[in-house]
Amino acid sequence: MKQTNPEKIKRSQQLLENLKELRGGTILESHRKMANDPNLVNAFMQQYSICNNTDIQIPKKYRELIIMAIGMATGTDLTMKVHAKLAQENSASIDEICEVIRIIFFTCGVSKLIPAIEMLEALEENQ
Repeated sequence: MKQTNPEKIKRSQQLLENLKELRGGTILESHRKMANDPNLVNAFMQQYSICNNTDIQIPKKYRELIIMAIGMATGTDLTMKVHAKLAQENSASIDEICEVIRIIFFTCGVSKLIPAIEMLEALEENQ
């Protein structure tokens, strides 16, 4: 599905630019798809801002490890992969990432382990 309403397209384009700036210069393909509905991308941007730019207590490395774990636990592979990479970029070691994987394996089962193993392979390739 692709938005055809010119007013909504214009609003979505502006919101995507705002989101790009908020995220430090990057947006994902999922954000572009979300922009078929400017209200949805606006809601996402508001939640992103609340979770990432206001009253932050948890250091970035741990925030990324938590989001990676949630992605793994919910079977959201893109979330797991993106945030594992961000955790690594924010000084998470491979041992810390593997510890999170073990915790999710223990609490959620083997079906969550296979995508995590594939993600580890991708992290190794990027080093």
